[in-house]
Amino acid sequence: MATQPHGQSITPAWKVFTAIGFAGVVGAAVTYFRDGSTLAIIGGMVILAIGLPLTVWSFLRMLRENRGHRLHWWRTPPVNPRNVDLSRAVGIPTTIFGALIIWLNTAGSAPWWLAAIFTAILIALFGATVAVHNIRLSQRT
Repeated sequence: MATQPHGQSITPAWKVFTAIGFAGVVGAAVTYFRDGSTLAIIGGMVILAIGLPLTVWSFLRMLRENRGHRLHWWRTPPVNPRNVDLSRAVGIPTTIFGALIIWLNTAGSAPWWLAAIFTAILIALFGATVAVHNIRLSQRT
């Protein structure tokens, strides 16, 4: 019995570029809101509350849809559900920028390398998730 490959359902480029533009505007807001006001901190919390669930949802959906497939580190997953890349394109930058807004307005003059550490932690969590998925897959076979 021949099996057909899973079709890739990629989000249209205009949606992804719009999402990246949105993230750019949010990033510009990070540099603007540095006065330590309560409004800036609440804005950062709202942005973080938008970005974090989108990021987690996109990773969980990607893992669920690729349950029987090995995930590659630098390539598109074998099964790429529509709008997962869009939610990832919005979720990851807004998570980072929301955390940075909160951090810059509560920590005063915090060193720049803490932002790099936060970003590295997010990347490491994604890498660990993919590694655990691939290890579980190899143990099942």
